[in-house]
Amino acid sequence: MDNRNKIIDNLKTVFTEVANQFSLPENTFCVKDNFSKTGAKAGNLISTEIDIQEMSFPYDKNNKIKKSTLVLYITPNTTVFELMIKKYIFHAIPLPEIATITKEPGDHYLYFHVSFPLDDNSIYDYIKSNLVYSITNYESSNSFGCCSQYKECSEQKECLHSNKLYAKGCRYRENLENGQIFY
Repeated sequence: MDNRNKIIDNLKTVFTEVANQFSLPENTFCVKDNFSKTGAKAGNLISTEIDIQEMSFPYDKNNKIKKSTLVLYITPNTTVFELMIKKYIFHAIPLPEIATITKEPGDHYLYFHVSFPLDDNSIYDYIKSNLVYSITNYESSNSFGCCSQYKECSEQKECLHSNKLYAKGCRYRENLENGQIFY
């Protein structure tokens, strides 16, 4: 197995762990490769992105991605793992000591470039922390007052919706999480 396949397999394990931790739908996280379209590097891989995918709800046979939210980029590099982390996420998550900041964002640049040694697995914990932060602060593409389960949610003092990503748009869930029970 080549290094890239190993990375993707490890990412899938991290995705499953976070999805299970938050009771998220299958395939909430995805990996997308970005290839250069023009110039001397046309056709070359320029980055791999990790995204949160929110599917349309309720589900149907034509279910489509309703919203895709970038978490971070991984840039191809043969000597280190290099991540591109959004500024606001970078400041919210402690950077492991083994990681190195290789580029800081300026006024018009949104990402910190952070490198990890190829033989260090702490990158997966750092990516997991980025996913957890992104899910915790995620805003659904849908916004609604409550669903048909509001009485059951009130009794249990938590959101019981089957799709926890979609339920991020429930305003009553926010009240429940703040200890305000109306029903």
